[in-house]
Amino acid sequence: MILVKKYAALFLSLMLFVNCKEKGTTTETGMPEGTIEIVENGIRIRADQFKSSGMALGFADTIMVREEVNTQGYIDVPPENRAVISAPMPGFIKHAPLIVGDKVRKGQRVIVLENPDFVALQQEFLEAAAQQDYLRAEYERQKTLFAEQVTSRKNYMKAESEYRKNDAKISSLKAQLGLLRVDTDRLLAEGIRPNLNLIAPIAGSITDVKVSLGMYTPPNQALLEIINTEHLHLELGIFEGDAIKIKIGQPIHFYLPENPGQVFDGEVYKVGNLVEMESRTLRVHGHIPASLAEKFAIGMYVQAVIEVAEKEAVVLPDEAVIREGEGAFALVLWEQTEDEFHFKKIPIDLGISQDGYSQIISPDPELLKRQFLTGGTYWFRTEAD
Repeated sequence: MILVKKYAALFLSLMLFVNCKEKGTTTETGMPEGTIEIVENGIRIRADQFKSSGMALGFADTIMVREEVNTQGYIDVPPENRAVISAPMPGFIKHAPLIVGDKVRKGQRVIVLENPDFVALQQEFLEAAAQQDYLRAEYERQKTLFAEQVTSRKNYMKAESEYRKNDAKISSLKAQLGLLRVDTDRLLAEGIRPNLNLIAPIAGSITDVKVSLGMYTPPNQALLEIINTEHLHLELGIFEGDAIKIKIGQPIHFYLPENPGQVFDGEVYKVGNLVEMESRTLRVHGHIPASLAEKFAIGMYVQAVIEVAEKEAVVLPDEAVIREGEGAFALVLWEQTEDEFHFKKIPIDLGISQDGYSQIISPDPELLKRQFLTGGTYWFRTEAD
């Protein structure tokens, strides 16, 4: 009963024009009736109808096909192309002119803070720097006197201690001011400045703003985000079973799910070596040409195909493959006379589909010696195909 139902679905359309006695009538498919006979596991077609219906025969072929790994992921940038601006010390926002989408240069002032502690830090540095010349001179004087045994060792050691301590203080304050991007040479020349400028560490576009005028910000709170999109990359995930196939430099073809007809090209740049436990996938970083940078936004979801190898494969034209549910079959020429063609329905396992051809996996060598129906198979496709 199951076998009967299976073949009934396949040849449902053929039954419309079998056993018709009225010469010259046609079925709903357009093929003249009385020209096809259903036999066990196949069909017979009259030779004149085979020709007039545009049917054709052909052999399976061996061609080079691309083995591919299908994956998905999103558009991202390297860590060095993403920067978060935060205040190294607390303060009040005095100036914040930028909004999302604004372009900034590397080294450009993006936020201005006010903080009395910033002024006090500069003052402390200037005072220590002002004392240094005196303490150095006193140290040198005591050193000379001690060598001539004119002064005591205690006085010499005290002068040396004061000089060394102040020198360390200057180095510490200079380092602290350096973290605040204060040029101490300029500070010595021009004096104290009241405001702390936050500087863009990279060029790019503002992607996030979390400040407003007069707002108090604690240290290390994110205020702005800058992203440089000149070096976009693909962040893809591949299953661990495919990891051994992926190599640096392999071509990647990717597209946005909303526009599958527009395909872009990239290449494998780096392959991760850590399997994520939950998804059992590895990370693959793909390089995107700089010419495509303006076409994408960070975080866009993409579908991608990685070309991993080329190999020989036995293929049939897609027209010769008739799909039935989750399976597929082909019609093989089993017998031919002057008046008719006898085809058998042969199940086939399919592999890669590429450029109008479908790979036949583990084909029977004897089967490859026979011809297939490669044209006009649309007459035999079920509604489910």
